[in-house]
Amino acid sequence: MFSVLPLAAVLLLLGGDLPDPDRNAHDMWARQLVSTGSLTISENGTTEDWRLYYPNTVPKPLELGMGLLRIPGGALYRELLTLMTAALVLTAAYHAAGKGDNGKAAAVYLGLNPVYIFLAVRGNPAIPFMGAVFLLYTMRGRTAGTLIAALSRPEGFIYGGWLCLRERNWKRLMIIAAAAAVWLVFHKTCTGSFIWTSEEVRYSVAAMAYPTPNPITFLPWAGLRSILILGAPAAAIFYGNFRQWQFGVPFLTNLALLTVSLALGSLVLPRYIDQLFLLAVPFVFLEIGRLFKGGKKKLITAAVIAFPAFQWISAIPEIAEYVRVRDFYYSVELPETGAAAANELLIPGMALANDIYDPRGLFVSTDRAAWENAEEADLREFGVSEIIILREGIYFPEHTEEWLENIKNIKVVHYGEN
Repeated sequence: MFSVLPLAAVLLLLGGDLPDPDRNAHDMWARQLVSTGSLTISENGTTEDWRLYYPNTVPKPLELGMGLLRIPGGALYRELLTLMTAALVLTAAYHAAGKGDNGKAAAVYLGLNPVYIFLAVRGNPAIPFMGAVFLLYTMRGRTAGTLIAALSRPEGFIYGGWLCLRERNWKRLMIIAAAAAVWLVFHKTCTGSFIWTSEEVRYSVAAMAYPTPNPITFLPWAGLRSILILGAPAAAIFYGNFRQWQFGVPFLTNLALLTVSLALGSLVLPRYIDQLFLLAVPFVFLEIGRLFKGGKKKLITAAVIAFPAFQWISAIPEIAEYVRVRDFYYSVELPETGAAAANELLIPGMALANDIYDPRGLFVSTDRAAWENAEEADLREFGVSEIIILREGIYFPEHTEEWLENIKNIKVVHYGEN
């Protein structure tokens, strides 16, 4: 499909795919599972102990499976897998928009959209989730879409479950129940607790000092972001015809749950909300086909496809930051003896670059240690011989910088610039 060519061009221009904290964590876990025959993310449900490192992301069954698929071969193999996954999602968007001219336009729109390209070149778990929801648009794809959505992200249960209840399809509802059991068993086996993730997320949000909206600013921020992501013409069609969207109820439910989670101490990063608005892309082009004909339809379609290009203004600096992080992974030198302390989002990439698949005892999160005000003597007793700092965006929060002022006898190595 020609709509994947822009993504291929970006991959070629960047010299390969970009690091993603979620993908890196699951790749590390997948390699640990294959290497040792078991997987330990946390122990006894622990969330508040700087001595026990675990990647800061929700462990996802489907993404672990993707990590297993990425193990064979080298960089070229992984890039081809990235392209294939993105192409399959674009194909799903084509079918979701009714095929024909509307489907082609939807696929081209996504293939040129900077937000989609950026998520795809990172191999972010949002990509298969989007593909799953696109499958839900069609009758033939709903069984597969229900399963993939439920295994890819927690909100996948909302979209697949809504259709099951509306259509009273108890067979697919059983699939959702089975997927829920997979999540529970997966988390219990790997962390020691069924509810480990909910506790871990709240703790990490505090310890990492993420830039995130609060419950009051969230919806206005999301509304503004939707216009940037979709482009003004597509956003106007989306909001103007929202009542016609078959996923309007689960979409609003998703937004409501994100608002509640913010009130309970969770966070919402831009990529969390970006994928939700991109779920509406097939609907936008279905509406264009319904509302407009002839030359007017062609003009509106062209405007809808062209407007998101403005997002490159912000996407290019963000991509440049990820390129610097990728370079950091392969330039950093880990200590020959002892453990290394570093930002917890960086550790999976550092571990993979050094063929380390079980980070326990070898890494400590600087931000957790800073949040818990760990003493230097405790760090040295644990075996920390070096603290690695990347002075780049969220990877060096203010409370970690202040905590570092009290470290006198452990080697601190700085990379990058603020």
